[in-house]
Amino acid sequence: REKNVLLGLAVLSCAFIVAGWLFAQRLGIEADEAMVANGIYPHGVLVYTWKFGSSRVPVMLISYLGALKTWLYNPYFALWKPGALSLRLPTVLAGAATLWLFFALLDSIAGRLAAWIGALLLATDVIFLLMETTDFGFVALQFLLKLSAILLLVRFHRGASQWTLAATFFLFGLAMWDKAVFIWVLFGLTAAVLLVYPLAVLRRVTRRNLAVAGASMLLGALPLVMYNAGRPLETFRANAKLANEPIVKKADILLRTVDGYALFGFMTAAQPPFPRSPHNAVESLSSRLSGWLHAPHHNLVAPALVAALAIALLTRRPRKLVLFAFLTCAFTWLPMALTARAGTGTQHTILLWPWHLLAIAAALAQLPVRWAAAATALLAVANLAVANQYYAELVRNGPAIRFTDAINPLREYLSASGAKQIFIADWGFFEPLNLLSEGELPSYFAFVRDPAELDRIVTEPRHLFVAHTPTFTFQPELRSQFDDRARAHGLHENPVKIIFDRNGRSTFEVFRFQGGG
Repeated sequence: REKNVLLGLAVLSCAFIVAGWLFAQRLGIEADEAMVANGIYPHGVLVYTWKFGSSRVPVMLISYLGALKTWLYNPYFALWKPGALSLRLPTVLAGAATLWLFFALLDSIAGRLAAWIGALLLATDVIFLLMETTDFGFVALQFLLKLSAILLLVRFHRGASQWTLAATFFLFGLAMWDKAVFIWVLFGLTAAVLLVYPLAVLRRVTRRNLAVAGASMLLGALPLVMYNAGRPLETFRANAKLANEPIVKKADILLRTVDGYALFGFMTAAQPPFPRSPHNAVESLSSRLSGWLHAPHHNLVAPALVAALAIALLTRRPRKLVLFAFLTCAFTWLPMALTARAGTGTQHTILLWPWHLLAIAAALAQLPVRWAAAATALLAVANLAVANQYYAELVRNGPAIRFTDAINPLREYLSASGAKQIFIADWGFFEPLNLLSEGELPSYFAFVRDPAELDRIVTEPRHLFVAHTPTFTFQPELRSQFDDRARAHGLHENPVKIIFDRNGRSTFEVFRFQGGG
């Protein structure tokens, strides 16, 4: 029987990896996912390092994002040159490992049927697939650390040694260093456990257990703690601000993430000048399925959550577990809703995963097996239909600007240009260029405040400048600062090269400043 379980999980994981691979090779590298290179190659910006002799060890990439992933990728990139596939394979594998962890957790607390339901729903969840594949929100390690820690915590609750408790909170600490917004996850878990299982918590609250848990978490989060000691509470001061955004808008983003819609138009582009036709059997099948299914953009998870709540109210057995899952989601989302610039993107709302799927799995497992199997199949097929639509649109329209596939020809052109210095005059592609060139491009992000420095930059004829074309510009003020200084010296932009994506969109402009004309 256990051999069948292992075989089933292996098949599910392999299917997940293949699906991730299909998307990984079509999406260009996004700026945030490329930040992993900031502590590996020259030109990358870090906010905090440790100095050992003449070497600097990366600790914090930005005020709330640690360098744990950078530590893991540094030796890995020495073996496999960085690119879209090498960058994404580890995170796709991390997603596959997360499926096993979720199965194990559900198996231990809700039973084998619930475990299979939950694993199938998570494996077919396209938002989870795309976020794990690209990891532009640095969430892959969050899932591994979170689910591993909770599995250990369940074992400790059932009588395992204090070493299990220590390992649990060490992993929680690592997750905090990896991404400090993990505090939202801890808040959600803690609040839900205290409300649903207060007696179980009280039985384990002793001075020794508290000391072990606190010391272990401190050890795991030590780099983050040292950063905030050296720069007093910088993570909190830079990020913990009350939201000005309407909570209703954030709730809408949450719903669009749950129902699979959130990344349409963000990863996949709108109709391009030259839509691409399918080039192989997989692409042709995807295109046909999209037509037959009338281009579905939403799954059935939201109504399934309502049904799960109804089942939990009618049947006593899963009530606490379903309530725990709902409360964990609610209390994890609450601080996002109240924090400025949080909860406004999929990289935040995905942190609620996979608790809503746990609620559905635990509830469906209470139905007769045939009904549970039919409901699970319906949900999984709806998930796969939306995943297919993402792929069909990606094949036809190409990726959206943040994941543009024009980044590769841009890197190739700049590498061959022989430019003395290259100034990146817009947000969104400095990090990918630095990653793909392994720091060899003399590229610099063009945020310059000193007028004298601006004058030096624009008056050097061997300097190249790169920006998005006006249609795709993120920060036009970066380009404008150079244009203004150039005009003061009687110079103007001289176009050098337009870089197109595979669908014919003019995406990047390469230019110099020169006199005359």
